[in-house]
Amino acid sequence: MRKFQKPLTVDIHDVDFNGICRASSLMKYVQLAAQTQLTENGMSYDELKRNKRAFILSRMKIEFTRPVRAFENLTAVTYPCESRGYSFLRCYKLKCAEDTVSRAVSLWALIDTDTHALVRVNDFELGLETFDPLDMPIGRFVIPCPLREVGKYLVVYGDVDQNNHMNNTRYPDMYANFLPLSERWISEITINYQNEAPAGEKLTVFVGNIEDTYYFRTVRSDGKINSEAEIKLAYI
Repeated sequence: MRKFQKPLTVDIHDVDFNGICRASSLMKYVQLAAQTQLTENGMSYDELKRNKRAFILSRMKIEFTRPVRAFENLTAVTYPCESRGYSFLRCYKLKCAEDTVSRAVSLWALIDTDTHALVRVNDFELGLETFDPLDMPIGRFVIPCPLREVGKYLVVYGDVDQNNHMNNTRYPDMYANFLPLSERWISEITINYQNEAPAGEKLTVFVGNIEDTYYFRTVRSDGKINSEAEIKLAYI
């Protein structure tokens, strides 16, 4: 079998004021390909819900080789990798013709929606062929610099999904609100998702940087860490 592929075209509404496709939109593209593969193999969102199961993203790392612009024709490539314990590993590529413009790796947890208990990989039959993972380490990073509070972020209607909390693809846009992106673009982003942010939550945003690498931490009103991120910027 070959790796799952889904052709797509970059939507004009997905680019920012620099004319570059947002990191959040590129995340949506590759995750749409993954969900399409699952749906075509009998694991749609609704089917998983009926079986009291849900995939929750715990960590994702994305690298971009160049800015992606409106109307470019891309192919999203995705595939699961051999996994163990409670973490389901999945990789992605975005290709423009024969050139790879983005690579990504993600770790997902599967939960029982009744008990909220984690489901082991060995206790869930994915039913898809696995391939070797990309050479992209996805271990947890340690924030190496002091952080300062830079503002608040209110989780509103446009952020939440059917689970009634902030969708994982909305996080890059939240961070971007606090980044100096004039004439710059996000060339790499790693996000650790720790505790969900429900609708109405007001997150406190902390940021620090070492040159063009920025570190974020968002904290919920109950004091729990919501997310941490490492973001690298490059000049256009």
